[in-house]
Amino acid sequence: MAAQMAASRRSLRRLLLLRRAWPRAGHGGRVFSGVSAVDASARGVSTRAGGSSVGHQSSVSCEPNLLALQRVRWLLQQPRRRVLLLTGSSATDSAARVALERDAPAFELERRGHGVFGVREFCQLLLREGGRERRVFGRAQLAALMLHHDLALPGASRLAATSALQRRKGVQDLLQLFRLLEREGVAPEQYRAAVGEHVPLELAETYQKYQELLLQHDATSWDGLVMDVLAMCGLQDSGVPAATAKEFSEAVMREYTDVVLDDVQRMTPAMARLVGHLCGQPSVQSSASFSRVLLEGNVCPQTHILEQQLLRTAVDAGRSRSVSRTAVPTNAEAAGKRARMQAFAEQVLTLRAGSSSGVSSPIPFKCWKFGASEAEERGIGAYIAEAVKSDRGTRVTVLCPSYGDASRIMLAFRKQGLPVQMNGDQISAAINSSGSPIHLFDEPGVNAVYSLLCALSFPSDSRHLYNVLRSDYFAFPAELLSWLMEKEQRSHVDLFPVLEAFVESRGKSLGTSLSQRDSEKQELPQVVLSQLENGVEIAKSFVKVIRRLRAECHQRSAADLVQSFLEETGRLEALLSPSSPEQERESLVLADFLRELETAQNVVQSAQVTFVAPYLQQLRETNLTSSAAWDEVSSELMHPSAEVVEDASIRVLPLTTYSLESLASSMADKQGGKKNVLVLMSMRDSKFPGRMKRITLPLPYDLLSEPFPIQARAEHLQQCEQLAYKALTLGEYEEVVLSFAELAAVSSSKREVLSSTFQPIWQEGDRPSIAPKGKGDSKGGTKVSASKGDSGITSSSKLVSSQHSSKTRAATDNSQPLTNATSRFWLSEVSGLLREFVHRVFFPILHHKKSLSDDMKSGDVCIERCELQNTLKVETPKAGMDLEPSTAESITTRSSAPAATMSYEPRHLSYSQISEYLRCPHRYYLGRVMKLDGDLSTAMMFGRALHEGVAAFAKSITASQQSGDETKEARTLAATEAEEAFMRAWTGDGYGLFTSKEQAAFLLERGLMALLDFIDINNGDLQLQEIVHVEKEFSFYVPEANVELRGVWDRIDRVSSPNGDGHSPSSFVIKEFKSNMGGSERNMRKLADESLQLKMYMYAFHKVFGEAPYGAKLQQIGGNYAGSGSEFNKPRRRRISRAGNDDSGFVHFSEEAVDEAKAAIVEVAAGLRRGDFDPKPSFVECAFCPYAGSACHFATDDASYERQSVRRTRGPAV
Repeated sequence: MAAQMAASRRSLRRLLLLRRAWPRAGHGGRVFSGVSAVDASARGVSTRAGGSSVGHQSSVSCEPNLLALQRVRWLLQQPRRRVLLLTGSSATDSAARVALERDAPAFELERRGHGVFGVREFCQLLLREGGRERRVFGRAQLAALMLHHDLALPGASRLAATSALQRRKGVQDLLQLFRLLEREGVAPEQYRAAVGEHVPLELAETYQKYQELLLQHDATSWDGLVMDVLAMCGLQDSGVPAATAKEFSEAVMREYTDVVLDDVQRMTPAMARLVGHLCGQPSVQSSASFSRVLLEGNVCPQTHILEQQLLRTAVDAGRSRSVSRTAVPTNAEAAGKRARMQAFAEQVLTLRAGSSSGVSSPIPFKCWKFGASEAEERGIGAYIAEAVKSDRGTRVTVLCPSYGDASRIMLAFRKQGLPVQMNGDQISAAINSSGSPIHLFDEPGVNAVYSLLCALSFPSDSRHLYNVLRSDYFAFPAELLSWLMEKEQRSHVDLFPVLEAFVESRGKSLGTSLSQRDSEKQELPQVVLSQLENGVEIAKSFVKVIRRLRAECHQRSAADLVQSFLEETGRLEALLSPSSPEQERESLVLADFLRELETAQNVVQSAQVTFVAPYLQQLRETNLTSSAAWDEVSSELMHPSAEVVEDASIRVLPLTTYSLESLASSMADKQGGKKNVLVLMSMRDSKFPGRMKRITLPLPYDLLSEPFPIQARAEHLQQCEQLAYKALTLGEYEEVVLSFAELAAVSSSKREVLSSTFQPIWQEGDRPSIAPKGKGDSKGGTKVSASKGDSGITSSSKLVSSQHSSKTRAATDNSQPLTNATSRFWLSEVSGLLREFVHRVFFPILHHKKSLSDDMKSGDVCIERCELQNTLKVETPKAGMDLEPSTAESITTRSSAPAATMSYEPRHLSYSQISEYLRCPHRYYLGRVMKLDGDLSTAMMFGRALHEGVAAFAKSITASQQSGDETKEARTLAATEAEEAFMRAWTGDGYGLFTSKEQAAFLLERGLMALLDFIDINNGDLQLQEIVHVEKEFSFYVPEANVELRGVWDRIDRVSSPNGDGHSPSSFVIKEFKSNMGGSERNMRKLADESLQLKMYMYAFHKVFGEAPYGAKLQQIGGNYAGSGSEFNKPRRRRISRAGNDDSGFVHFSEEAVDEAKAAIVEVAAGLRRGDFDPKPSFVECAFCPYAGSACHFATDDASYERQSVRRTRGPAV
């Protein structure tokens, strides 16, 4: 009891010292001391007379070690010592901290007066004890805070950020710069004082506003914690009195006699300054730091900063301090092995002077190349399963280029039943089917509450009401809700009025008024009728809740509304007292959401949901995850029937500096004598080194410490080489595997190559022993084989030894999880092939009759379209033919593109076909070969209606010219006919082309305005003599391509004196009309110069009529509607290009244009005959592709396939 009372007195005395140094009014009594001692007699040791010299030992090594742990253990055995261990890493990444917790619980060390902390954690505790604690915001919360307060860089960059995406990008760039400044410990005053060439005044002011904004909302970042403690210690020019800072620094370290610093290389410069200052305090009797570097002889910058600050602090305090370097003891045999591995790994350091080459690996080193990522996942998974089975003490580390690859590979291993270890601080256990971490607002339970708040704030947005209805809170039947959503979409009203009418009519309103073209009542399917009664009751309760909350949302806070909603739905009791793991997790994530909701109310300074919801939407656009997502154990990833050793460890990490530092800490702990195997997986050049991410804002190099952030490509390549070298030399490996796949998981059309970083050590000749996805044994299993027919492997033909193969077969045959996973994988492959067969064979037959009525304007007319069997020539390989590895790969690997051996002989070509093929051959394949109907877009309908109106106007004017009746009344009649044709072609509101009635009315008005503008321009054309042809069809034979070219000219005009001298060789001008639904300004001169259509139509005119036209013109229907006021109506000066083309869209006839048109025709015809239908995905083309949402699954096929595979593997094991 006496010892405990003494510990309490010591804790209170330390708290009073901190409060005396930093008083804070209105602070509630919070007492926390992580370093209180039980032994009251040790009080006399905490202060030491400062006469003699105190030494600081620095250890810098290039290999993982546990010297810091050894020193701490030695100090713990000494009497009257209180040790403070500070690490630059987090709690789970510190090998010394983990080992100490194995020796004794953390609270036991704290009870004895010792402290074990990360630097950030230690700073947070100091601020808490000093009454200056602020909530720590992650990057997601910081970005949302800046977006909400519109804190962005002023000037040109802000004016350019017109979209929400650009604004978020600008905020992320600012946060990246501000984080760099905080890591250096640069205060706003210091940054402002450095204003000059590299520090614009605008940036300094924005940084000042950023820090003031954080202080206003009582928030900070993790690096901001260190900055706050630096200011309290007087290490920043922040106006803190020297006496106060000195008293605070001494109070912090008064309870400790020895300081040990581990993982110094992971500390930021601000951390290094802080710990160096603390080591220089009078109470410290000894201090030591331990850090790691890449190569022998390298310098650790953080250690240098620490030592310099320690000496400065000692001089200021009038103490004598000495700094010495200690060597790391090494084992001669281990040093020899390590030296040989370093010599081999130095080959990747090609940018380093004196790099070696031609050195063989001292350990087994395998290089495997696969045809596709799926084959790579199976092959590496089978190899790991064998390694784990053969040796219980094997630890496998898989390094891949990016976090996305790590998530993908982890999911693949999970489906194979492998025990993947998930480190909480690196990869979240809560991930979706595509491998991305689940957003906090997408968690079960949270999504419905978030959608409820958004629905109350934005009543006209039906998406949020839909999410609430489909959540577990109501579980509204899906088929019934689909019909209600269709009714809501077609009637252009919100979902809530549809639900109200549905409840009031007891479901009778569901089948009425669904079609605006006829008022017939539609018959409901049987499945909907069976759900009608239950759906009415659910909708009734839902409408009741929403009505009440809408009435209360302006009087009650957002948090009260959430509580009321949970009480009304009966979920509050289960969340407060969870009875299952699912309910416990839902309770945890909902607590995280309520904390964010409370923060949102404080940030917007209002508790009303109308102000809180927009801030929550800003958070929704960030990568915000729940705390529960990082705390789940990896045992949940185990396959139920996986026969694996419990202590077997398989880690999947991205090849980054942070991951290697974490890996080095675990490598240092060699407890148990486990064997280590390294797998460098998916090492393709597009991802490693890949693209460089640089800071776009100017850097204040005078305020930064070396090494500076990477801003040049050469520096990025050098860093990647260093990462590769560090990965190879990090531990004592028993075996190393390097692999990559020629076809990545995301894009199956892009051929990948080996990473250029690993090219110097790549060796041909290895082949893995994998479980192929072909036929298995009688039990559904698969046999491991290294034969030439293994699918997806394209490396050379060196075979493994027979002994190794037999061992592999025995190991894999006993692995039931691999058997089941492979069987399911093979079955899913078969279903995928059947689905593709149906799409390619039966869909053309179903759509064949409808395809015959295609519009002639698009150049798609073909009389013999139904003779598909004559145009398709499928070449099948002969039986018994020996297939090359690439051929076998193309047959066995799933692909969304057509087979490369399919040839297509076009009956004719048109400009629309040629343009479509050049943009994306796969789109041509779906529309022209498979005859699939694409989705009609609003822009297509808008343009077609305008073309019909323009054609009707031209035909009417032509008729009046031929009859000699060119009067004002004739022009008025032509305008009336044009408007009537436009209205006939305009699609009504009942086909889902418009998002609202307002949009439909707006676009209709814009279309009519564009048509009238065109008529006015045409009537005012003084050079127009005669409209010769309107919608004139043409066709002729192109001998160079051996194909007929067909098309339709929009209009051919005869003009007077094109050159103004009356001696022009031709007076015919071809006109093509283009609509402009967006109303934005277009560079018609550039569009005309680059238009293949104009070149092709001039070539066609020359071939059909035997003379060359004067030129062609690309004319916009309507004007630009983006401008307003006088600026919009100002006449612009006519500009002439070098080729004589003006800015109105006119181009002259030339032989170069004819040659370019011929080349395009020849290229497309040759590609069709080769059967080249590979997709060319791009953001612009896929965004406007009519098949993107229906038939074409190129961009999403792999993701959907993985989701289906995940669902299958969740079933019970066979």
